[in-house]
Amino acid sequence: MKVLVDTSVWVDFLNDYDSPAASALAELLEGEDDVCTCGLVVAEVFQGLRHERGRSEIVRLFRDMTFLEPSGVELYLRAAELFRRLREKGRTVRSAADCIIASIAEEAGCRLLARDRDLEAILASGLTKVRAWPGAAGGS
Repeated sequence: MKVLVDTSVWVDFLNDYDSPAASALAELLEGEDDVCTCGLVVAEVFQGLRHERGRSEIVRLFRDMTFLEPSGVELYLRAAELFRRLREKGRTVRSAADCIIASIAEEAGCRLLARDRDLEAILASGLTKVRAWPGAAGGS
């Protein structure tokens, strides 16, 4: 199964933070599932690196993953619609990036491993077909 891993989980994993989501990612990396990434996650992870130590290994890890490329303007229109519909339901997401990430996962038929309250709200809203990867409990 394909799993798109959100930045929040990578931060925990790379900083050796003991969270259920980081443990789930460690299991995914050792298993047979297809761990995926996308441009937003790559950018967020690497802009947050505080030191160069281990950077080349992290680059190699990301280069070896399946990269999910958004299909074009339609994906962004769906993400904007998701953002708008969430707001109508009384849940304003802090960043459109989370709606884009959820839309990328949905388009690719991926599960989503996240530890982010906005992505958790998106998944719980019923407004998207994407589903959470088990083991990500304990969001921020």
